[in-house]
Amino acid sequence: MNGNGAGLDLDQLRAFVTVADLRSFRQAADELHLSPPALSRRIERLEERVGARLLERTSRSVRLSVVGEAFVERVRSVLEDLDDAILGVNELSSGHAGRLTVAAVPSAASGFVPQALSRLTRRYPGIRVRLLDASLQATALAVLGGQADVGIGFDDSVMPGLHAELLGEEPYLLALPEGHRWARRRSLRLQELADEPMLSLAASSGNRAVLDQQLAQAGIALRIAHEAAHIWALIGMVEAGLGGALVPAMALRSAPAGVTAVALRGHPLRRRIALLTPAERRLTPLAQRLLPELRAAFLA
Repeated sequence: MNGNGAGLDLDQLRAFVTVADLRSFRQAADELHLSPPALSRRIERLEERVGARLLERTSRSVRLSVVGEAFVERVRSVLEDLDDAILGVNELSSGHAGRLTVAAVPSAASGFVPQALSRLTRRYPGIRVRLLDASLQATALAVLGGQADVGIGFDDSVMPGLHAELLGEEPYLLALPEGHRWARRRSLRLQELADEPMLSLAASSGNRAVLDQQLAQAGIALRIAHEAAHIWALIGMVEAGLGGALVPAMALRSAPAGVTAVALRGHPLRRRIALLTPAERRLTPLAQRLLPELRAAFLA
């Protein structure tokens, strides 16, 4: 086959796919509103262009050649992508169409994701967005199952069927109530926490799993006094004076005034924030336009 695909004619490609689907030149000509000779010329020119016979024709039947069988799926994918792109441009330029659902772990859902959505809706004021704050597993399942277009989670343990693009790393900080004896410290060594009663997310949390793994690697076992199911409940417990907690820096950007953040040194604790997209499903044009906004908002 001629490796140079430049100059391929879309009408020729559509004609080829129509004949391949209908297995009939006459029916394909009717479908495309062409005469049979005109359709034949399109197919012949396409075959000349790619340098191989794509269709085997007899007086009674039409079937794909071996090369045609391989070529038709690629052509079909290209035409579908083009149709999606045209539809997306038409919808978005009209300013009154398009829906987008984003699933994100809670700290991201209240952190940088709304900023990305805000920028997108300013560009396309007619679109509708839905933001789901969920656990790491629920976020991944929402993207995998099609309930969300894209997700924000971690890239440490990505489910099969998902693609994870690393946005960057984020440190954990020690959140303390304002009256705590360490609240005025600028930083603490991680080892100093070993004997301190601590608050933590429940063992089922994705954040807890990330922390437990890194703490084990550092040879540090925390003494967990109380637990919370969600990050905002955990921060509320810190504010109430129940103790300190290791919390993602992102979650502390909007922490209440009664909570102080202290940096950790020695063994930095970090989580890797990732953009989750389906590996086998094409993103909608609108979702594709959100991706650069999410990247920019994370880095802001």
